[in-house]
Amino acid sequence: MYKVYTGQDPQIDNLDKPGSVVIELCEELLDAGRMIIVDNFYTSLPLSEYLLQRKTDLCGTLRKNRKNLPLYVKNKKLKRGELISAQRNNLTVLKLRDKRDVLMISTFHANECAMSTGRNPKLKPKMILEYNTGKKGIDLSDEVTSYYSPIRKSLSWYKKVALDVLFGVAVINSVYLYNKINLNSKCTILQGETDILNNLLHIKDKSQDVPLAVPQRRAESTTTIASSSRSPPPMPRTQHYLQELERKEGKLIRRRCVNCYEDLRSKGETPKLATNKAKKVSQQYTACTKPYCLKCFQRAHN
Repeated sequence: MYKVYTGQDPQIDNLDKPGSVVIELCEELLDAGRMIIVDNFYTSLPLSEYLLQRKTDLCGTLRKNRKNLPLYVKNKKLKRGELISAQRNNLTVLKLRDKRDVLMISTFHANECAMSTGRNPKLKPKMILEYNTGKKGIDLSDEVTSYYSPIRKSLSWYKKVALDVLFGVAVINSVYLYNKINLNSKCTILQGETDILNNLLHIKDKSQDVPLAVPQRRAESTTTIASSSRSPPPMPRTQHYLQELERKEGKLIRRRCVNCYEDLRSKGETPKLATNKAKKVSQQYTACTKPYCLKCFQRAHN
């Protein structure tokens, strides 16, 4: 589920905006004895207390600048492998020193530890193991999506969101479900994206391609041109089009449209005002290498 922050979202009493977002997204899952796992951007003591009232547990990492944290836990200097915790009313705040300090909060776990699984099993707090297991799906999805990311640089934020939802998360989920159902013929992410695009564009698989028949009218016109010695085929016209300006150190270059500038000058604007009002564009005309916006280009080179 996605939620786009607009700056005017409703806020629940005694909760900050990130905590209110958690409640809004999980409203249908509350009051059922579930556990929600979130990262340190959303976790806070008021959120955990609110969820306890809704019969829902919380587990996640915690930022040390959150209010009302136990100071002797937050400020305690630990050696690698040491941990310290504090508990109050089913709410546990734990601090573990690994490569760096890790601060956790949970309403489901205490400070008990268990052996981790993997190449190098270690004794770790259960709340950390539970958190790692719960966030594994999101981290793995983000990692796999980054391999063939559909997102491109754009000035419109909604394009990035749409591409990420439609061609990022949706494709990853569909390929995952396909592999769960078809255990004997698993599909890769790249193959899944290719199959979906081929299906949408009605493109056949290359292995099933057959020579396409030439339409009759096209064949007749080709024969006529080839057999006629009086009228040779016309020479292809030079194509003029807009091309993107060369980037400088990877950054997009933008210049003022020359046609907009000339129109503003003809209306009596000063050079400075005309320069400020002319549209900024990132493309130029291939023939004269002058920057044009699309509207001015079509009008000037129709």
